[in-house]
Amino acid sequence: MRTKFSGILTLILALVVQLTFAQQKTITGTVTDDTGLPLPGANVIVKGTSSGTQSDFDGNYTVSANVGQTLVFSYVGFVAKEVKVGAQNKIDVSLLPDAAALEEVVVTGYSTRNQTVQTSAVVSISASELSQMAPTTSIDNMLQGKAAGVQVTAANGKPGQGAFVRIRGTGSLVAGASSPLYIVDGAPIREEDLANVPNEDIENITILKDAATTARYGSRGANGVVVITTKNGNRNKDAVIRYSSRYGTTSRINPNFTMMNAEQKLQYEAEIYALGGPAGSLPGVQTTPGSPERAELLSRETDWADLMLKEGIIQNNNISISGGSEKVDYYFSVTHDKNTGIIDKLNGFERLGTRLNVNFDAKEWLTMGVNVGYSRSTSDEPRDRNNTQNPFQSVYVTNPYETEYLYDDEGNIQLDENGNPEYNPTHRNFATRGALETEKSSDIDQVTLASVDALVKFSKNWSYGFTTSINHGLIRRESYSKPGGILDIILNNAAVGNKFDDQQDRLDLTISNRLNYTLNLNNHNLNMLGLYEYNLNEFYRTFVRSTGFPSPLLSTQTSAADLNDGFTNRSRLTLVSYGVFADYDYKEKYLASGSVRRDGSSNFGNDYKFGTFWSASLGWNIAKEDFFGVDAINDLKLRGAYGSVGNRNGIKRYDAQATNAFGFYPGGSSSYPATVANPNLKWETTTTFNVGLEFNLFNKRVRGVADYFVRNTTDLLFNIPTAWEAGIIDPDGRRGVPGNLGEIQNKGTEISLQADIFRSSDFTWTLGGNIIFLDTEIIELPDGEDVTPTDAFNIRYSEGRKINEHYLVRYAGVDSQTGKSLFLGADGNTYFAEDLPEGENRVFQGKSTIADKEGGFFTNLNYKGFGLRADFVFKAGNWINNFVRSNAESDGQAINDNQAVTAFNYWQQPGDTDVMPSPIYAAVDQGINSDRFLEKGDYIRMRNVTLSYTFPNKYLDKTPLQSLRLYAQGQNLLTFTEFWGDPEVGISSGETINFASSVAPGEATLYSYPNVKSIQFGLDVSF
Repeated sequence: MRTKFSGILTLILALVVQLTFAQQKTITGTVTDDTGLPLPGANVIVKGTSSGTQSDFDGNYTVSANVGQTLVFSYVGFVAKEVKVGAQNKIDVSLLPDAAALEEVVVTGYSTRNQTVQTSAVVSISASELSQMAPTTSIDNMLQGKAAGVQVTAANGKPGQGAFVRIRGTGSLVAGASSPLYIVDGAPIREEDLANVPNEDIENITILKDAATTARYGSRGANGVVVITTKNGNRNKDAVIRYSSRYGTTSRINPNFTMMNAEQKLQYEAEIYALGGPAGSLPGVQTTPGSPERAELLSRETDWADLMLKEGIIQNNNISISGGSEKVDYYFSVTHDKNTGIIDKLNGFERLGTRLNVNFDAKEWLTMGVNVGYSRSTSDEPRDRNNTQNPFQSVYVTNPYETEYLYDDEGNIQLDENGNPEYNPTHRNFATRGALETEKSSDIDQVTLASVDALVKFSKNWSYGFTTSINHGLIRRESYSKPGGILDIILNNAAVGNKFDDQQDRLDLTISNRLNYTLNLNNHNLNMLGLYEYNLNEFYRTFVRSTGFPSPLLSTQTSAADLNDGFTNRSRLTLVSYGVFADYDYKEKYLASGSVRRDGSSNFGNDYKFGTFWSASLGWNIAKEDFFGVDAINDLKLRGAYGSVGNRNGIKRYDAQATNAFGFYPGGSSSYPATVANPNLKWETTTTFNVGLEFNLFNKRVRGVADYFVRNTTDLLFNIPTAWEAGIIDPDGRRGVPGNLGEIQNKGTEISLQADIFRSSDFTWTLGGNIIFLDTEIIELPDGEDVTPTDAFNIRYSEGRKINEHYLVRYAGVDSQTGKSLFLGADGNTYFAEDLPEGENRVFQGKSTIADKEGGFFTNLNYKGFGLRADFVFKAGNWINNFVRSNAESDGQAINDNQAVTAFNYWQQPGDTDVMPSPIYAAVDQGINSDRFLEKGDYIRMRNVTLSYTFPNKYLDKTPLQSLRLYAQGQNLLTFTEFWGDPEVGISSGETINFASSVAPGEATLYSYPNVKSIQFGLDVSF
């Protein structure tokens, strides 16, 4: 009987198993984003069970499920999607982006933390978002308009040039001290060197804005931190080969003004001469209309912009291989970038880079990683100074009747003894176009970014992390004036040649030790980190200049006859740090963070080397409360933070000490005091208060963040001016004693908002934008006295005023009866130039170089693989002194140079209004340092527009391709502004005030390399 029963039971069980297998099936498919790109590591879970899988590097997955069950597809940063299993064996899913969802993971450099429990004001920009933006040769340019509170101004349009980035205002009054700290895989990198990091290698950019996270960087985080992480491979994934390529053209943004043509300039010269102006020797006076001489001038009219400039070429190619096994993942890439720029005869910028990132489990308790990136870039360096050597100044000031080459009396081009055409020195006595061939200058930059890290797991709760990272830069500039070249003949009156080699070796080494404790118990989550860190920055420079080269083809120093100058110098800066950081949350509902860090720096006085910086922050996720039952609100988090951060940038490495410099006199050498010791030199300290609100509404269709902050910076580092009679001038020409002075404040409101207007599996339309409303004020200065900074034109600091206010005489227009300029005296009354009261008539007018409103907005549409995205940036409230316009509308004072057509609009008879002053009085009027050409820098610019098509997987299934995306992209195609010229001004003139020395970026225009527009076509493909 028992045997019979067992047989029946076996038969029933077999039938059940057979029925089960009949309903269970293997489902395969691909998980992609809204543009069709694969999502590696996406979760595919059978709803209501613990069974499931993850997609591989190409988004492919395989999972077993029963008919009638539901598969849940999810990925960080995207909206989860559910699909019911039916008769189909293949399910492809496209997830919609949820870029601002609170589940996003934030990389803060020392740790990663879920955005849900983050109590700090941070913004993350992912690789997928970066891929939709117009690529640039410097990462910082890509941040413009992407994050509220992050103000970005392109320094200029030169290929490879960086941008001025200010996070929540200007945090210091000295050059180079207001830029954020940039960290690439743990290695600090200078803002000037960001062009050596290829865009394609970047996985994520995180911007840390308030003290809750920046205080963890202590003395280096006073002006915000930008954490850049590069890409890694994926475990248990087959190798994936990705190739991306772009090709396009770039050109000058068309000016919104018109320069005179040959006929107009000749007429203008005659008019100025008739008014008694200094034009008697010019062709407009020396030739008469209709004469053969005038006809000959007009027949040779030259478009100098067309002659000097060109349509540049942009190229980029990148190939990467990534993947991994059970215990190893890897990422390897090679990138080549080329941007010829828009100056004819120059090669522009070229970069070759490679990167290898490897992570592996050496033991069950030991994980290690190695990240190594190398980049070599070369850049032709045009003269960026306010004289005729600058090709962009030459474009505007050279007269259109002047020719490129000299002509003989028979109308033929003159040839030199070698049979080459002789360049025309023009009225400026310098053939700028010829100098582009004979006065070569180039930069060769080599940067190695490398880090090695190890993580030792002692137990479930305890771990130890060790990281060593280096940033090694070798920068070489070669500037060669060939024998017989344009500048060589002018300087030496002979064909001898002139060459200098300037090599700079920089090493930044960071050693970091981290002891970490993690506790997860009964919904209580605690993470504590103890830090010991050492940083060394070493600089070495070698400079050699020689003359007397026997041939233009010989350019090494060994070929020179005379060594004119040569020197070396070196310096070292060290930092030692101790810190304790803690993060806590309960049910992701109640949140708290705190940090204490103590930094000691070698460039302060003995009693002030160490500074202690700290932060505390709290958060409350109201939407997770049981009593909160508002269906329309998915997430609602309040947070607040307060803390202090230090700064040591902006002073020299030995400014606290008394130093000597060396010189010579006939018959011997000498030394002299270079720096007066200031043992009381100490940290500049910034304290920040921040309160914020984050929310998601209507099934996360609407996402937003709002923050209010107040930043106070005290003990400002500054070179305190001294009287000339004191004789305190260092080798760089600085006058004064390095010290601490005063207090400044930045406060403002930031708002970011995004909304999915339409959101379906086939069509999405997302709108978004951000803005900062910023107020700046100088709170305190020594003895309440005004301070004038170096490396600025007409900026002055004064208590109660804005930071970087222009300090100028007020221009009051033109007297309609006489045509003379009118000015306001310091007393507020109106005067002619010669009648202004004695003394200082310059005043503050509340007009600063710093915008009080800045941000960006975008629209992004996707329909069945087609994508259209446009990004706009805007700025308002800043004022720019337009020196370029003042020269082009000079009232006849720059009559030798070409002028703008609007220069004709000058006063001619009583009653004339809305005109420029009469040239009769220009010599006196223009001697007044006024705000006549001070203009609002407001603008809206279409920074990027991209039209793309991503091929659906069904078209690629029978090909070797796993993904394919084609796109066309435009940059800076539209600008809306009332500013005369290009309103996006960073550097006025790079050799007048260079990038690193700018204390007031955007103060003035002075013929620096203009911003450019481009159109590019590209493809992204993976195998």
